[in-house]
Amino acid sequence: MSALTTPTTVEFPALLQAADSAAATSQALFLRLKKLELASLCFGAASGIVPESWAGGFGPAVSVVAFLLVMLLQVSRAGERAESRWYDARATAESIKSASWQYAVGGEAYRLSTPDATERFAARMADVMATVPDLNLTPAEPHLTPTVTPGMAAVRSLPQAQRAQLYRRLRVEDQLAWYHSKAIWNRQRSMILTGVTIAVEAVAVLAGLLRFKLEATPDVLGVLAAVAAGLIAWGQAKKYAFLAQSYAVTTHELTLVGASLVSPADEAAWAQSVHDAEAAFSREHTMWQARRQAP
Repeated sequence: MSALTTPTTVEFPALLQAADSAAATSQALFLRLKKLELASLCFGAASGIVPESWAGGFGPAVSVVAFLLVMLLQVSRAGERAESRWYDARATAESIKSASWQYAVGGEAYRLSTPDATERFAARMADVMATVPDLNLTPAEPHLTPTVTPGMAAVRSLPQAQRAQLYRRLRVEDQLAWYHSKAIWNRQRSMILTGVTIAVEAVAVLAGLLRFKLEATPDVLGVLAAVAAGLIAWGQAKKYAFLAQSYAVTTHELTLVGASLVSPADEAAWAQSVHDAEAAFSREHTMWQARRQAP
């Protein structure tokens, strides 16, 4: 690669792709299990009010099976394990990505003037993996190692101005666009879910009033309560409101970082500015992890 050519992509260690894949797979499993659990609760509540004269009298039996499935999911803790693996893999991927960017563009931890930067990067990868021994990540291509890639080395050899241009475009601006779109997406989903939950609760109020006035009215309050509780639990699992706020704050912070991220003539100043930018990414993810681990 010519020193005068700025690449359009950066090749990262194979472990990053493996961690990303593990995070996506575990997240999908966690959400599927959560959907199954909440749907079973609602289905069990609905089946319980089916008159014995309907569906061959199998309504109560179906309700028992549905609640047994919910109990099995909770006792097995399969959802908790999937969620834990999701967060661990996501944290690992973010740590690898941050360290890789810092090495590639000459960030504070791996300045160009540091003689053992490559060894320090390899040690950092080993430390990251040591904190999550249960992940058992396997790169898609086993011959690739979690050390410096040729693409990272090529970027590191570029002049500072080109490294700064690449970092702003592929790291800061890319992440800024991602956080901005996700903040809007989560805020919209939070509003929709809140609206639907309020609607279900309003129907429950009307059903309660009708049952108070008309005793022959079917008792659907239990079903509606289960549906409302399920919607609230789903919102907590997806963390729409929290992520909307967190991503909005990070978007604002990255806007300030992007505005201040210039290409100073001094390599030491550039290394510090990269460190500050990466700290902004790290803070958001650390807050997310802390919220999961909180009692």
